[in-house]
Amino acid sequence: MTILIVLPAPGEVNAQGRGLLARASGEPLPVPRTPVFSTVPGNAPPVVPQQRPVQVRAVPPDPLPPGANWSSPPQDDARMEAIARSVTVGALEVLAGVRPLQQMSRWLDLDEFERLQMRTNLERGRAAASGARARRNVRILRVRVCPVAEGIYEVAVVAAETSTVRAAALRLELRRGLWKVTALEIG
Repeated sequence: MTILIVLPAPGEVNAQGRGLLARASGEPLPVPRTPVFSTVPGNAPPVVPQQRPVQVRAVPPDPLPPGANWSSPPQDDARMEAIARSVTVGALEVLAGVRPLQQMSRWLDLDEFERLQMRTNLERGRAAASGARARRNVRILRVRVCPVAEGIYEVAVVAAETSTVRAAALRLELRRGLWKVTALEIG
């Protein structure tokens, strides 16, 4: 199969041809010299695009010097692992309908609590429609703790239920002396 592309000779290209040529070559389209206004219904004035420079925000400096690697003490990692285990088991039991959602309010951020509540309602509706039985046996197979910064950890958890293996990802942040789960994703 042969593809033939015909390009105009220099001096033959009009404004429309430049746009087609730019589109074919991947270059940015040319900007028309006269402003093009679209008609606006009613008596409203046309919208004129603003011509002002883009404000570029400065990138905040890295809290650690280049090449430095922040690590946490082993006892903090063990504590994060224990918190992640209990929160994951609790969240999976809430989704299964064998634990009340209110027990998770101490650990979850308000946004994550509402997301878990919404997902629980969806899971219970689906389970009621299919007649599925509640799953009770949750075992944690693997926990991986990753310190991000001081007072912030991300944890990956692999949990096995009766017939399913699920993954969960948590972000734990220290807020006012308490560890809160600010992000919870359960697959």
